[in-house]
Amino acid sequence: MYTPMIKKILQSLCRDGGISGSETELTDTIREWMDGFTAVTTDNGGNIIAAMGDVNAAKHILIDAHIDRIGLIVTYINEEGFLKAEQVGGIDLRTLPSSTVKVFGKETVTGVICTMPPHLSEDNELSRDNIWIDTGLPAEQVRQVIALGDKALLYSHFTELAGGKIAASALDNRSGCAVLIRCAQLLQGKNLPCRVSFVFSAQEETNEMGASAAAFSLMPDEAVVIDVGFAAQKGVPAEKSGALGCGGIIEISPILSKAVTQKIQALAARLKMACDYEVCGGTTGTNADKISCTGGGIRTGMISIPCKNMHTPVEIVQLSDMEQIAELLSLYVMEGGAPDA
Repeated sequence: MYTPMIKKILQSLCRDGGISGSETELTDTIREWMDGFTAVTTDNGGNIIAAMGDVNAAKHILIDAHIDRIGLIVTYINEEGFLKAEQVGGIDLRTLPSSTVKVFGKETVTGVICTMPPHLSEDNELSRDNIWIDTGLPAEQVRQVIALGDKALLYSHFTELAGGKIAASALDNRSGCAVLIRCAQLLQGKNLPCRVSFVFSAQEETNEMGASAAAFSLMPDEAVVIDVGFAAQKGVPAEKSGALGCGGIIEISPILSKAVTQKIQALAARLKMACDYEVCGGTTGTNADKISCTGGGIRTGMISIPCKNMHTPVEIVQLSDMEQIAELLSLYVMEGGAPDA
């Protein structure tokens, strides 16, 4: 089950840009949801941080979800006014040909990714060094409104599917950000036994820089990272995925804290969340890797939201998974996190 609130939060986050390096475009949206019961600030790395609880408490818990999304950046404008672009993050190149994009220059301009007609090409796959955008504008007008370094994103509708599923772009990781906001709402007005920093971190899709900077600045005692993971679907290995509706994927890895992971497992069992598991033999490929080795080390755990079609304009998540993870996180905070060593 899920509340209408989690859908409302998610839809508001998916409307915004916030491509890696431009995350503060979402600051006002986060403030709208969090003002009144958290203190919202930003840092030089583009992170948006919302604080709750007693700043003098013995324990400080950081809860992280990266807020940046994949996109494109304009690298060249040719004599005809076509825009050459490069990936910002790992866009699935297979989805680009003929896709509609929005280019954020002095004005927002709609364009289309150029593609060769199949009649004229045996191999119509796009390469990462040959991405061109056609805005339909003459070259002189293009240069008046679009500059090198301007960002672009793939256009997609926010669509509700059957069974409480959502299809949209940027669900990696606006779904995680929605979980953080929902968790904060559940904690509102309660006497928290700890200090909590909700970090909507920057640039995970490029180099995980935001989480690293935030963890170093805040130096919490422990952290929980919320990101998306592979959802079970045809072709995806069962041991590397979780079913939509399972309640979340609990991550197990040598780099993650056993104490934090076990606390998450215990709370999931108490809440009767089925949960699936992903076991990694090394690092997780997420912000958890950077946070866990910051300073003298930060005990870190991780929960993933199952997501189909990752890094495409039609990612799919289930709202009930998000709601349950938010409830688990709120209980984690109310119980003061994992037991001390």
